[in-house]
Amino acid sequence: MDRAFGVLRDQLGEWGIRENTILWYCSDNGALPRVGSTGGHRGNKGKVYDGGLLVPAILEWPARIKAPRVTRMRCTTSDIYPTLLEITGAKPKKQPVLDGVSLLPLIDGKSEQRAKPLGFWDTTRPGIGTPSAKWMRELLDAQAKGVDLQPHPSSLKAARLPDPKHPLDSFPGHAAWISGDWKLHRIQGGKFGNARWELFNLASDHKEERDLLGREPKRVKQMQVELDAWLQSVARSFNGEDY
Repeated sequence: MDRAFGVLRDQLGEWGIRENTILWYCSDNGALPRVGSTGGHRGNKGKVYDGGLLVPAILEWPARIKAPRVTRMRCTTSDIYPTLLEITGAKPKKQPVLDGVSLLPLIDGKSEQRAKPLGFWDTTRPGIGTPSAKWMRELLDAQAKGVDLQPHPSSLKAARLPDPKHPLDSFPGHAAWISGDWKLHRIQGGKFGNARWELFNLASDHKEERDLLGREPKRVKQMQVELDAWLQSVARSFNGEDY
């Protein structure tokens, strides 16, 4: 990967556009158990604790970022689109509500405070399997034969709306709401089971070990309201109502 980025950057240089080209790299979410490192954070890939969420990212834009620097502000891949909208000045006519925020103030060194909280939800509803090793083998075999693969059935199903629709009052699975240094967890086992809650201060407890739920009742109540509203918005989008 390092060599590939070098080849890419060299070619951008030959074209004379490297200085004003944005290279933006993000790692996949979380380290697998016993593979890679979570940096000592709780949980692994597929979990909503920080060991399953935090990943490194690198953004290079020589014309705008004059010197290397590090930020610990929490960002997400959902921020890429609104950031590019602001950079390019594009204004979509029918833009649905976005979870992400523009990172241009961060890029320009004007702010390291996130404009709004981050939501996560690992739902119990099964997704579409992506057996990459099998698919890559099929692709390589097809290329060797000089033929094209037909669209996989899963891609044809990807845009189908749920039937029945997802309810707006039940959110099974593990969700979290990160506001500043505070992280609220909502864990609901069954479809209609009661949710249990956890609250951690990530600034002083990056391993998410000391539950402060009972010590911060006002904060918990406010964050619960915000998380519930966000979960409802996700369900409405999933049901197609935002589109």
